[in-house]
Amino acid sequence: MNPIGERVLWFVLGLLAGAMLGWLLARPRRARAPASIPVEPATPQPHPAAADAEAATEAGAVIASARLIDVGAARAAGFNMKHADDLTVIEGIGPRIHDLLRANGIDGFAQVARLHPDDLLDLLERGGPNFRLADPSTWPQQAALAAENRWKELKELQRQLIGLESGQRP
Repeated sequence: MNPIGERVLWFVLGLLAGAMLGWLLARPRRARAPASIPVEPATPQPHPAAADAEAATEAGAVIASARLIDVGAARAAGFNMKHADDLTVIEGIGPRIHDLLRANGIDGFAQVARLHPDDLLDLLERGGPNFRLADPSTWPQQAALAAENRWKELKELQRQLIGLESGQRP
């Protein structure tokens, strides 16, 4: 090979290696989630409009006792979880609402369980007209069951909710 061709080859290889290195360094880092991820204990914060303070305290105590999200048990109960605290397992929360909640600092079942449905409605209103049809009235209850790893009870509740939505009697 002539010296000019060799220099061009090394130049092109250097550009490719630099581009590959730049791409690797610029990629967002994703850690693989283990099967169980610790969840911070929740401090109960009942909504001022909550009529039943005892129920709010009980829900807070339930959430505080949950420390790990058992992804294996969730999958065994029929949930297709991508990771611990995958909020899309809550009936009514799809990928876009999941992204909206995360963008507003809500990234786990315990946080959703502490919220009042009115707070969730306000958040959906601020998200825009595409989110106004969602009904978050049962999301805190579903999230509390998930935070407690009560997956079979959550599945049963969701079956009832789906039955009610389709007009069937529970």
